Amino acid sequence: MRTVLLIIGLMLLFSACNESEDYVYSDDSAYLPMQEGMVWIDSMTQITIDDPSGVYDTLHWVEKTVVDSIQAYDELQRFYCSNYLFDTSASRWTIDHVFWYEKSKNALLKFEQNKIWLELVFPLYKNTSWNYYTYSTLADTAIRSKVYEVDQLNNILGNVYDSTLVVHHHMDSTLIYKYTDQSYYVRNIGFLYREKISIISDDPDYDYTLPIEDRIKTASIHKKRRYYGQP
Repeated sequence: MRTVLLIIGLMLLFSACNESEDYVYSDDSAYLPMQEGMVWIDSMTQITIDDPSGVYDTLHWVEKTVVDSIQAYDELQRFYCSNYLFDTSASRWTIDHVFWYEKSKNALLKFEQNKIWLELVFPLYKNTSWNYYTYSTLADTAIRSKVYEVDQLNNILGNVYDSTLVVHHHMDSTLIYKYTDQSYYVRNIGFLYREKISIISDDPDYDYTLPIEDRIKTASIHKKRRYYGQP
């Protein structure tokens, strides 16, 4: 009998260890700190490459977001925001549109320009996945966002942070294409960086021993970096 109980106890112990490796528990609100009057700046870069046509374009723009107000409804919070674009010709900010986030105990939704995006699901467990397009016309897409890491040490853009959240939106690569899309969040700071890369390299004359970034046929690269507390 003691042997049976010992085996059961060991099984439960190993089961608990496996669960702790697969799931990391986190205070998810710490990755989404938003307060009334909060301001952030998004530096946006769009790179387009079409080697056969000789196209190598880089587009850069800057956006500002202000959290105008916060409304609480039982277990639901709404963060109403204004989005501004920087007019370089006039050296001033011009309002572009308004939107809001809706945060519940289960999800973070973004309502913007008559569209709804499922940004995150809660709680933030490692390997949790969801459909970003759940509330859109692309709801049947097979692409899923997935928590790759949470509460982990990471070097992001040359800075080391001890508690980060990494979300993979799309990670698929072969010798002839690369589709990657991932976001980085930092505890007590918020969203920090997103990079979306789409590269096709299917020319048979290419040297396939080289990294795909060194033999691009066509590509679209989008980078979004966030800065907080800017005027």
